[in-house]
Amino acid sequence: MKYPKIIMAAALFFSIAIYLGCAPKEQGKTEEKISRPLEYGGYTFPEYQGFKKFSKYVEMSDGVKLAVDIYLPEDGPARESFPVTFQYLPYTRAFIDLKDGPGRSTLRKMFFNNPGPVMDHSTDKIARALLSHGYAFVIADMRGTGASYGHKIDFMPQIADDGGELVEWIASQPWCDGNVGMFGGSYLGYSQVVTAGKAPSALKCICPMVVPLDGFHGEVYPGGIYLWGFMEAYSEGLERLNLNYFNISPLKLLFGLGMDGFSLPAAPVVDEDGDGELADEIPIDLNGNGTFLDDYNYPDDPSDPPQYSDNGKRNHIYYMATYDHKKNLNYHSWAQNAMFIDGETPQGYEDLTSYDLSPSAHVQSIMKKGIAIYNFGGWFDTFPRGTAELFRTMQKTNPSKMTIAPMYHSGGGPFWKYLGEDASDLQLKLAAELIRFFDRYLKGIQNGIDTEPPVFIYVMNGDGWRFENEWPLARRVPTNFYFNKDNELSNALQDEGRDEYPADFTHDSRYGTNDGNRFMGAMGIVPDKLPIRTDKDKKCLHYTSWPMSEPVEVTGHPIVRMWVSSTAEYGDFFVYLEDVAPNGQVLLITEGMLRAGFANLYDNDLIIHSGKTGIDVVPDLPWHGYEKKHYTDKILAGNKVVELVFDLKPTSWVFRKGHKIRISIACADWPTFRLHPKLAPNNKPGDPENNVPTVTIYRDAERPSGVMLPIIPKL
Repeated sequence: MKYPKIIMAAALFFSIAIYLGCAPKEQGKTEEKISRPLEYGGYTFPEYQGFKKFSKYVEMSDGVKLAVDIYLPEDGPARESFPVTFQYLPYTRAFIDLKDGPGRSTLRKMFFNNPGPVMDHSTDKIARALLSHGYAFVIADMRGTGASYGHKIDFMPQIADDGGELVEWIASQPWCDGNVGMFGGSYLGYSQVVTAGKAPSALKCICPMVVPLDGFHGEVYPGGIYLWGFMEAYSEGLERLNLNYFNISPLKLLFGLGMDGFSLPAAPVVDEDGDGELADEIPIDLNGNGTFLDDYNYPDDPSDPPQYSDNGKRNHIYYMATYDHKKNLNYHSWAQNAMFIDGETPQGYEDLTSYDLSPSAHVQSIMKKGIAIYNFGGWFDTFPRGTAELFRTMQKTNPSKMTIAPMYHSGGGPFWKYLGEDASDLQLKLAAELIRFFDRYLKGIQNGIDTEPPVFIYVMNGDGWRFENEWPLARRVPTNFYFNKDNELSNALQDEGRDEYPADFTHDSRYGTNDGNRFMGAMGIVPDKLPIRTDKDKKCLHYTSWPMSEPVEVTGHPIVRMWVSSTAEYGDFFVYLEDVAPNGQVLLITEGMLRAGFANLYDNDLIIHSGKTGIDVVPDLPWHGYEKKHYTDKILAGNKVVELVFDLKPTSWVFRKGHKIRISIACADWPTFRLHPKLAPNNKPGDPENNVPTVTIYRDAERPSGVMLPIIPKL
């Protein structure tokens, strides 16, 4: 699998830049006050021209030390303390290039806007914008990552405990005025939610972006099917990152030829020899394979300590921190076998399940604290259902807002251009929105963000940005579209029958020259072209409507309901909602999937610790339990007909006049998803050992297969 430029360390490099892009343009003071989504001015101003930075270790209650960078505003109004914005991540708070020279400096300038060897948030435009507006900025490496000590399995509860302690430490510092807010996306969205469940009252607000409510169905096993392509690549990249590998191949970096073309170690916290240089605090990689950890036997053999480029003596602070990371567990290595939400976790963590590793485990505590939450999502992200669930579920107790844009996980994607939007301009506006949020909840400025309608969505092909008072929209009209003969999709069941579909395990939902899709978007692999499915649909069974006589808006959560049987005992089902243009081009709008063994439906309140908390999870969407007891083995045996009901990821799309609505059905999406282990044990589409079934879809009065679309009537 090929990777685009700077896939892990740059696509995930400074997550704030990924999700919000550039800082708002500095403006002179004006009496005019503007406060509406994506537009903000006149309430606060960029009063600080500079900043100072320092790094230190903060010791947790169990003795593990975490690496922290602190940035404080300077060259502005005299203040002893500031509200603090905080990020807490596993992707390294700052990097360092161990090689120097004109060529290296030029390369760093090209990719990071910083010719110096240390690449930190000093050039990050969002951090600079926050600093200029009088916010301190703190960023910390999680245990087991960057320059921090300790080890981890991903998403373990200890991460939440550490987050709470870090907020408490920040609030106790003389440069903090007692008000802390957090922001960021993906893992940084997760870290906010879990920290909010543990943090003291100083944490006033969080802005989690592109994050699920539950980690099992929402992230690792969508529909109960293992997200193989992402998990394998992500875990490999994160492992190298957390072990502080060093390798930059300029040619590979420039031409995007592989992840091994980019790997930088974390910047050290301590300059042990006091010479003002940090690169010499990192041990020499004697065999040149990218890691120094296999070159020395220290600390097991004190006579074989790490060596340094200046031949100086050290207490090996950086080495020992990285040495701890060897105990980290590769996510993919154990998650691929945890096939149920209550499945086994690795040795040493047997008391945990996916319930404990999910943001959902902290929702009850957050609701009690009443922390303000601003949820950001993307229609083409992996987690738009999670964005909606986090918003709606906690809206009852917490000041809550939700914005969803036509973007992929990393904030970009081809739909901005398709919709005629200037993505760079929108990124500027999103940065202003972040400052607007913090101004209200960290500075107490009454700018009206809490009194406007709580939902702000982008209606694609329609109105563009639009306020809504609730989610899902109260005025939606659930409208059934049924599968009919001759592959037609219509509002009435016109004929009773069935359709056979020989499954094709080579079906692949990746798009563009870089093989991206919504699921690989968390790796930074966003399609560089629109997700056109014209040829891919040839490997699917599909049903297509008549041309729209007028524009039809679909905004909300489409629900698929279909009855199936199979020549095999097992089956996976992938369903795609598509827009068919008059010229025949087929464009993906949204999608969903389900393993047939999880066909039974359960109360979706079970998402949060199996319903033990009594929290009402909303919206009320299909939930399949995903526990061991909820799975039916060999559910399709004996040609049994099984009803499958599941949601597609939410969307807001207008089918234009003359366009058609299409539903396409596949039984595989490889290599993004693992093929069913019982049908393809080696996970290879063309393997002769595969049992490739023929699937039957039923469509009659008792089994009216189809899709429910939330149609929004014209105002």
